[in-house]
Amino acid sequence: MDTGDIKFLLDRKNPKRIIVGRTGAGKTALLYRLTNSNNHVVQLSPHDLSLNFIATNKVIAFFEEAGVNLAPFYVLLWKHLLVVELIKEKFQIKDESSYKAFMRSITSIISKKDRNKELALDYFETWGNKFWLTTEQRIHELTSRVEDSLAAGVNGKFSDITFNAEGAKKLSLEQRSEVKEHGLDAVSRVQIRELENMLTVLEENIFDDHKKPYYVTIDMLDEDWADDRIKFKLIRSLIDAVNRFKCLSNVKIILAIRHDLLYKVLHLETTAGFQEEKFKALYLNLKWDKSELEKIVEYRINKLIKRNYTKGDIYFKDVFPNNIDGKDTFDYMLERTFFRPRDIIVFLNECLELCAGRPKISVTIIKEAENNYSYERLQSLSNEWNTILPDLMHTSRLFFGFKDHFEVKIITQDFLQEKFEEIAFSLNERSPDPITKSLYSLYTSKNTNFESIRNYILREFYAIGLIGIKTGPTDSISWTRTNNLSRLSAGQIRPSSTIYIHPMFYRALGVRL
Repeated sequence: MDTGDIKFLLDRKNPKRIIVGRTGAGKTALLYRLTNSNNHVVQLSPHDLSLNFIATNKVIAFFEEAGVNLAPFYVLLWKHLLVVELIKEKFQIKDESSYKAFMRSITSIISKKDRNKELALDYFETWGNKFWLTTEQRIHELTSRVEDSLAAGVNGKFSDITFNAEGAKKLSLEQRSEVKEHGLDAVSRVQIRELENMLTVLEENIFDDHKKPYYVTIDMLDEDWADDRIKFKLIRSLIDAVNRFKCLSNVKIILAIRHDLLYKVLHLETTAGFQEEKFKALYLNLKWDKSELEKIVEYRINKLIKRNYTKGDIYFKDVFPNNIDGKDTFDYMLERTFFRPRDIIVFLNECLELCAGRPKISVTIIKEAENNYSYERLQSLSNEWNTILPDLMHTSRLFFGFKDHFEVKIITQDFLQEKFEEIAFSLNERSPDPITKSLYSLYTSKNTNFESIRNYILREFYAIGLIGIKTGPTDSISWTRTNNLSRLSAGQIRPSSTIYIHPMFYRALGVRL
């Protein structure tokens, strides 16, 4: 179904090149359409790039643990990988013979009178004869350069150091300070100088035909391709590299990234001087409206029912009742979704499964289906945010038995303690979950600010979509599905603010209407 998003991606002048959406919003489907658009498209995934080699490298782990900012190296790595993949695709470099043909071609294109561009030739001569190697081999070679440079200076000063994360933990404060200073210097020296001029050469001499655009797509960033310790930093550097490549008018690097993963990368893995604003123009936030989702549902109904019952088209109203509890049935079902295709299809499937071959679905069947659907969606939300909130299935039960909306001030310290005690047996005091940590700190430490912790917990539940918030009497209800990555500040939540539990989770949390 065409929502118009594919046009944004195909338009090289349009800055949008990072597809952001929750699980089931259609990110991969959009990349699939791009791949079949009759353009040159290079498809990459983190699995193809063998990036776990960096995550398991002991020297890299040592300097990461010591606090050295290796982001410049990670950005360099991405630039190198992207340049190589683009050149390989453009000139079809597969072996030494095709590399030599490429070098003859590129030498005739680039003027040796231009010193900056001549450096690009040096890059091709240094790295080009390795273009047809596997990506893993290229990563090994580049990483080895950094590894040697980082280790060289430290080896001379500290003979008893073990180069791994555990070794870094044993450093004294003085040693750590010296290692950080050396590490920063080493990272700044390990640059492929010629790469700095490469984007100009790509723009002016190689990808200069506007009738032949090239696209690179990177998907599956949310999968288990590297240790989390390093994965978020690599993604953060990839976003930086994508931003730098936007100066190419006939090349577009496009990422697909899950909403929660981007949230983690931007808000929990930021570095000094990081400015999120400069990346916002790159985001293509996937949104669906009611009419688009209704078309998807009717397509699904026709796919499943039409061939068995009728030759004519079937519409939603032909199968479902007009109203539920005085509300339009489709609105009732849509209200219990995050406005993404997967949710409404799962709800529809639950209804059809209980229908048992009957031509009409009753209100009773829809409500029965909602029981399974609501619990399954809570489990799905928990899986989606597992990296950040691993205890979500348990901590969400803080809202069990609540009314569908209530003022913040009813959550007193005694009330929250009572709710916490109900779920405490399911939690681990040493859990990395920040909500769990906050709850334990509230009742194990004397010097805690209850309102601050309460507001923090509510802001976290708001960020994942479990609740909506009406901050003041004249404000509208705010949901993250409409505001995407927006964050509520601590001061926006007041005792008089109203919390709304998302209707998707009414049944799973025993919410009272």
